[in-house]
Amino acid sequence: MESSEELALYDLTRQRLCDALADQLLSHTDIENSLTAYAYWVCTAVRKRGMDWDTALCEYTRRAARDAEHETEAEHRECALLRRALRAVPEHTLLLDVGAGWGRLASLYFELNLCAVFVEPADLGVQLMRRNRLDRIVRAVGEALPFPSSTFSAALLGWVLHHDSFDLDAAAIVHQVARVLTTDGLLFSIEPLGTDFTLGKWTALLVQCGVELDEVQEFFQMPTPRGEIERYALVIGKKSCDGSERGVANVSSQSIP
Repeated sequence: MESSEELALYDLTRQRLCDALADQLLSHTDIENSLTAYAYWVCTAVRKRGMDWDTALCEYTRRAARDAEHETEAEHRECALLRRALRAVPEHTLLLDVGAGWGRLASLYFELNLCAVFVEPADLGVQLMRRNRLDRIVRAVGEALPFPSSTFSAALLGWVLHHDSFDLDAAAIVHQVARVLTTDGLLFSIEPLGTDFTLGKWTALLVQCGVELDEVQEFFQMPTPRGEIERYALVIGKKSCDGSERGVANVSSQSIP
């Protein structure tokens, strides 16, 4: 699919979601952000999973009606937690955002005067970021970052590693991020935790790739349609100066108002 066609499909999807959900989303839901996210996910399901567009649209419309309120609260807590954590990064620092999507966190970086480089493999995400006039956009996979070693003083990996599969090599991505970080460069990693992607698997992956873990903070619990609880968490760490494997210095669970 050409870039223009993919953007047109995204715009159509967003409008159809808006029409379908107009009377279903509560007033305190971040409606614009929810529409953006769900339209992006529909298009991703069509492109990556080969789903029929109408089927994907119906599925994600139902999910939005059910979950958008919870997801708005989760994102508010995530941004509050990141805002506080990223204050450890000096202003004007070059920060790498791997798996940037449509530039979801761009406004937070601007607020904190951080110079973000947005890496995203999906053409739709790249096109949406360009349309929103973001700078420093690189289309690349996380397993092969096109930057020299020790380029960045900070990096963020958001909602990427739990997709570990034949199509996405989570270990290779973390190795690449560690490579392009300076010694003691800060790493912020956000993931949903459940039966398939546990805290132990996540932290072991980071440690084995040369990241020294300083803190783990859980910030939200999300009920799933299967009756399980998915836990959202942030790991803060830094590139180990000697590349050795180290454990977690401090683990805490925190709710951000």
